[in-house]
Amino acid sequence: MTTLWKSERSSAYGFALHSPGQYLELPILIALAAALGLLIFRLVPLSLVMPALSIVSFMFAMILALLAYYTRVDRRARGITLWDVAGVFALIWIGAGTLSEPEHIIQLFDHITMVQ
Repeated sequence: MTTLWKSERSSAYGFALHSPGQYLELPILIALAAALGLLIFRLVPLSLVMPALSIVSFMFAMILALLAYYTRVDRRARGITLWDVAGVFALIWIGAGTLSEPEHIIQLFDHITMVQ
């Protein structure tokens, strides 16, 4: 165990260069969140925004977490990674789901089935 500890913390290896695909910049994160919000507010009636936001953010969190897992993004890396973005969408999912009323969720599914 101590050999592994010393080899990981040793300065002999130097700094590792990470691929640029593992990091996301803050403006990209803000643009993604703004686009999601505008799309939901534009397509869904006002009373159904919270349940729709909950469902959409759950789907985004799941997709981004799977993408981060399969591309082996380092969870402890500096900066904003796909794991961080998936976590933000999971928090939005929980918050929007908590604030939405059960009858609004039923109305949302009625609205979805009427559109199809």
